[in-house]
Amino acid sequence: MHEVQDPVLLEHLLRHLLTARAVEERCIRMVKQGIQPKFFSAWGNEATAVGTAAALDRDDVLVPMHRSLGAHLVRGHSLDEIFLQAFLKDDSHTRGRDTGLHLGAAGTNIIGMISPLGSMNTVAAGIAMAEQLMGQETVVLAYIGDGGTSTGVFHEAMNFIGVRQLPVVTVIENNQWAFGTPNELQFGCETLADRGPAYGMPSVRIDGTDVRAVYEATKEAVHRARAGQGPALIESLTMRMRGHAEHDDMAYVPDEMVDEWGQRDPVTQYLQWLRDGNHLPELDVDALRASIEQEVLEASDRARAASDPNPASALTGVFHETADGKKPDRSNSSVSVAPTSEVVGERAAETASRLGEGRTVEPIPTPGTEVSYIDAIRHCLHHHLQSDPRTVLLGQDIGLMGGAFRATRGLSEQFGPQRVVDTPISEGAIIGGCIGLAIRGLRPVAEMQFADFVCSTFNELVNNAGTFRYRIGVGVPMVVRLPSAGGIGAGPFHSLNPEAWFAHSPGLKVVVPSTVEDAWGLLNTAIDDEDPVLFLEQKYYYRRAKGPLPDPEHRVPLGCARKARAGKDATVVTWGVGLDRSLEAADSLAARGVGDVEVLDLRSIVPWDKEAISQSVRQTSRLLVVHEARNTCGFGSEIAAWAAEELFEWLDAPVRRVTGADVPTPSHKELEKVTTPQTPDVIAALEELLGW
Repeated sequence: MHEVQDPVLLEHLLRHLLTARAVEERCIRMVKQGIQPKFFSAWGNEATAVGTAAALDRDDVLVPMHRSLGAHLVRGHSLDEIFLQAFLKDDSHTRGRDTGLHLGAAGTNIIGMISPLGSMNTVAAGIAMAEQLMGQETVVLAYIGDGGTSTGVFHEAMNFIGVRQLPVVTVIENNQWAFGTPNELQFGCETLADRGPAYGMPSVRIDGTDVRAVYEATKEAVHRARAGQGPALIESLTMRMRGHAEHDDMAYVPDEMVDEWGQRDPVTQYLQWLRDGNHLPELDVDALRASIEQEVLEASDRARAASDPNPASALTGVFHETADGKKPDRSNSSVSVAPTSEVVGERAAETASRLGEGRTVEPIPTPGTEVSYIDAIRHCLHHHLQSDPRTVLLGQDIGLMGGAFRATRGLSEQFGPQRVVDTPISEGAIIGGCIGLAIRGLRPVAEMQFADFVCSTFNELVNNAGTFRYRIGVGVPMVVRLPSAGGIGAGPFHSLNPEAWFAHSPGLKVVVPSTVEDAWGLLNTAIDDEDPVLFLEQKYYYRRAKGPLPDPEHRVPLGCARKARAGKDATVVTWGVGLDRSLEAADSLAARGVGDVEVLDLRSIVPWDKEAISQSVRQTSRLLVVHEARNTCGFGSEIAAWAAEELFEWLDAPVRRVTGADVPTPSHKELEKVTTPQTPDVIAALEELLGW
């Protein structure tokens, strides 16, 4: 412990240990009194949180967990910020939208956590990747509990960190119990530190109740990471001395275990060491403790008296277009700020220039050149890599191989493997990594080999990327490319149409291009958007659809449908591969003189163009929705329900749907045709509709 002798550091550690304990005591009392909504205690974990966070430099990044109270304090969150968040007040980081210690204001070096465990470790990897890419010496410190190490996404994060040797120090808070499950039922290895070498990083197991031991181990790991020597794993052995939350009486923990660890209380232990060694002879510890307790009391009283959120604010801020611009009260905060967008832009430009040395970048074809649908996507990615140095691509096999469908062919050679990144088979790490890159100011574009595989990272998209802006005002500008839909005999695991899943998940935008022009225009817009966008590419069109390459600046606004065919007798709303079949059906009816059908290509699912549909239906008085996705709860159901509510007086017939069947997509092409809408199906539905 030779390093931890500096009196300034010793007092620093003591002050934050005492503050964390005083906050604990105050919060527990207020929860019991029914004053505070809830509290997740970190009693017994103080040394781990304080010691690890104290080892960081000012501009390093903290990715905390719900028992990281001491780390929040060390890194500069004020008592006012802590208690405003605890009371869910309007000036808190989450403005009453998220709970407890899920705080981390936009533009700072503390990243607000989410509850599903392991997800934030992939975000930590992305942040570290961004800093490493831009040549910075920033270190990311991320936490996980003993139970959280069992999650698949935590494994993906650690594997990704190890493969890329990212400057991440991961601290496992092994407090013996994952809620009510003990270690022996949680993992089979002797220690969690044993896993480090398998991930390609050194690891150590330490006494997590000894703040000096924690500090020294973390300081060594941080120094190593900053020197470019890669990540580290620290298992901090401690004990959660209270229940998972205050409703939990911990009856499942043996009394002798509670007694044993009670003898090793981190605050008492450190105070005893200071007294025995007379290390801070000038410090009046009792006076310091009394002063801290008074500060805690006053801060909690101020927070209780602060304004509650305006109920109307609950409906704002899901997307950047609806954000009201209100910022949390950080007047007493000393948390370090993240690099500004201007600084990130400068660093990214320097990085792109450095990585581009000795590489030849081929020009994209001139506007008007006939290209295929997939070529338009590749050229648009090329355009952004060349024109915006913040653009980074991630995905399986997208580098030297050029992607499963060759959508990124040649881009790694031209822009470098650091910007066109081949990843492990880890959808969670890809999406979580993109979240971290986006939070740090870059513009990541992820590729899932098939849309079906996005199921493996549902949590990272729905609970993480989709909620950041609403919870704490942090934008996550990223694009996820999803090769979607059927028509090519790809079978039940390579033919998914996932738009309805994500349309139901706040914070995610969803677009579906059906033409070369829209493939370019929508991707151009999506990459520039300030929110996460799911870009559903239609595999059927990859090499079938052709058209002139648009101008590089061509953009299609999200939420704007396109009138693909004018008509006056009925309206078809469709997207994706439904477009061709709807146009064929409309042309067939017109050729037979049966009816004049208008076809709207919706293009954007979230947001969607209600006004265009309304204008068309007011003219035609009939509405048919066509999509390849399954029938039950498909997005067509939403359109039909909305039309019944809002356009009832304009309709001369019931709203109809032509959709995929509620079965997995078969591999045999003839079976696939039976389960997905074909042109005759659309014709039959239109004939019935026109017969009213």
